[in-house]
Amino acid sequence: MSFRKKQLTLLCLPLMVAFLLLTVFLALPGSSQAKDQPESWVFTKQFPKPPWWTWGKDYWPTEPVRGGYYRTASANYIGLMNPNHWPVQDWVAMQAFYERLIYSDGNYRPTVPWIVKSWEYTDPVTCVMKLRKGIQFTDGSYHNAAALKYQMEWIKDKKNGAWSRAWLSTVKSVDVVDEYTVRWNFKEPWGGFLGIIANVPGYPISAKALKGDVLLREAKAAVKKAKKLKKKAGKGEKQRLKYEKAQALADKLAEEAKGVKSVDVFPVGTGAYTLEEANPGNFLKVKRNPNWWFGKSIGKPDMPYYDGRITYVIPDPSVQLANLRAGKIESMSVSKAQYENIKDDPNFNVYVYPHNAVFGLTFNHQSEPIKDIRVRKAISHAIDRKALIHGTQFGMARIASCMYPEDHWTHNPDLKPVPYDPELSKRLLAEAGYPNGLKLRGNFGNEPISINIAEAVKAMLAQVGFDVTGLYWNWIWDPDLMASAYYHPKGGWNYGKSTNERAIALIEAGRAETDVRKRQKIYFELEKVLYEDYEDVWIWWDTAITAYRKVVQGYNHNMMLQGREGYSLSHRTWFKDGHP
Repeated sequence: MSFRKKQLTLLCLPLMVAFLLLTVFLALPGSSQAKDQPESWVFTKQFPKPPWWTWGKDYWPTEPVRGGYYRTASANYIGLMNPNHWPVQDWVAMQAFYERLIYSDGNYRPTVPWIVKSWEYTDPVTCVMKLRKGIQFTDGSYHNAAALKYQMEWIKDKKNGAWSRAWLSTVKSVDVVDEYTVRWNFKEPWGGFLGIIANVPGYPISAKALKGDVLLREAKAAVKKAKKLKKKAGKGEKQRLKYEKAQALADKLAEEAKGVKSVDVFPVGTGAYTLEEANPGNFLKVKRNPNWWFGKSIGKPDMPYYDGRITYVIPDPSVQLANLRAGKIESMSVSKAQYENIKDDPNFNVYVYPHNAVFGLTFNHQSEPIKDIRVRKAISHAIDRKALIHGTQFGMARIASCMYPEDHWTHNPDLKPVPYDPELSKRLLAEAGYPNGLKLRGNFGNEPISINIAEAVKAMLAQVGFDVTGLYWNWIWDPDLMASAYYHPKGGWNYGKSTNERAIALIEAGRAETDVRKRQKIYFELEKVLYEDYEDVWIWWDTAITAYRKVVQGYNHNMMLQGREGYSLSHRTWFKDGHP
């Protein structure tokens, strides 16, 4: 080899070594380059590929188009933008900013990995979760085990005022195993954990932003304390020193808090959109998050396809419909009273589908007549469920047999709705010692629809002599939430009304069981116990209606029913020509 060739080789060698070292460094898990690349999806036997996980022509015949602002309407403004603070008045709008650790499937079971890519109960009081890499918050920070741990501790800290804190009462601690692995430690066996973490506590929020909230709270408290001590500063040297120390802390925290925005008014999640403009009571405007990880993870970096979304606050459904017809909004939730007027309109695609909500009548089992099962049976058989659905819901609801809707994974398919039989009701009343009927005090909501339902129910019960109280539970996710709320002594909606010992034992067993099949059987049995005891009167499971202008593309209704939340967040719509 000539001297010149040797010289070139020696000069290139350090460069090659440096290049290799840089390549290795950029591939390390903690490097910014590695974090910027969202992980691709890997499906396993435990977490199989869902049938709706497709974006080809079997999903939609044409390719997505970028552009335009999607406009919709809501009866209420979003409220506070931290989902753990109340009030939250529009959960649909909240989904623009926040995703969830896990999503529920078409049967409302938490089976869809999202921010979390896998989980495993290592024992009944321990669950280990693997987090997906490369997921960035809209403030530039990254989601990892430390961020998740901080958020859970923030929720559990009473000083932060999270209404969702009670949902995590069973969590003993959260450990960081490595950068993308957390270990949840529970105080007792907790089979309902996944259902809870697929709900509000599982909306990832930037730890950096939450720390800013804590700083704002502490700064406000320090200013208040300093003002209080200032009044006593002239009463002696000791009091003056206390004031000066408090004022110095207040000044320091106020300086640190400059420019910090509360998550209540400036949301910082991992979602597909970021806040553009908020006009409380009028509209919420969001813009496309260019760093959204999901589209990149499936090879569709243009997702989300809209430039932004605008949610107008329009309380009156008739005004919403007028705006839809005028092309001023692209979609709306249609009331049942409006359905006949819009269902055949060629300008819209209108979809009717099951909603996971139940309506019925609830009993106070502590009252003297209700203690007698014959009285409860008499009330239940006095309700003409078909007539109520036809007269108050325009025929758009499903007759209920018990709590969980027929498409919920814990619905007992062997239970049949209680039949309407007023003659049986009268015989049962007579047997119970009330041949002339009786009256029970109760209440319903004061909204127009609630009043209509109440009047219809009262008219039916007047034939056998009753007044009763309404029952309604919206968004039935994890089965423990409703079961515990209504039928466990510590439930938030129990108020001592129900003390069914068999039901209580099953509720506690279902809450603790971590095996899904065993847990399902427990809730089947719970529904059977409540049903046979006529614990309450379940009348219908609800139905929802949504209308879209035909300019909106990419909504596959059958796939939505299969995947529900998982489908809705992974399959984004677009405008036919890139504009409304």
